[in-house]
Amino acid sequence: MKFLRIFYVALALAAPSLTSHAHGGEDHGDASAPAPVASAAPRAQAQSEDFELVAEVQGQALVLFLDRFDSNAPVVGAQVEVDSGGPPAMAAETAPGVYRVAAGPWTQPGRHALTVSVQAGDTADLLSATLDVPAAAAAAPAASLAVGSPATTKRGLWALAGALALAALGGFAWRRRRASTPS
Repeated sequence: MKFLRIFYVALALAAPSLTSHAHGGEDHGDASAPAPVASAAPRAQAQSEDFELVAEVQGQALVLFLDRFDSNAPVVGAQVEVDSGGPPAMAAETAPGVYRVAAGPWTQPGRHALTVSVQAGDTADLLSATLDVPAAAAAAPAASLAVGSPATTKRGLWALAGALALAALGGFAWRRRRASTPS
């Protein structure tokens, strides 16, 4: 019985290391640094004394998140106009502090200078930002052995199955040994 307890304690201590995964982010010497991961969508930001703006490309539209600089409160009911070198486009408010502009030149890869005119109540301001839209082929490749990827999940399941098989074999051997020794 003592052997079985020791075996199960050893198995319980070894099980987490069998299913643990490697992780990244540490400097391990002279290896080249990994490529930076691009955000999910191209973004630009700008701020002034009155407003903060984040512009994000979502599909074929440009979505603008507009807040008050001093309170971070969403700017509601503003007139927002976006100029990116072509004819200016008016943005429509879709939620409090969220404005949307239909398709424009910012959907094409490259650098786009944005000038956003904001008129909210008696406050008016011009905000400038540069939007970098990468080429579709420049999207960052996903790591094949990232935590939660199919490869690491499969490896962890195999390790767990192996640990359970060892436990079953140990229990079988212990029972057989116990049955063969006279009491």
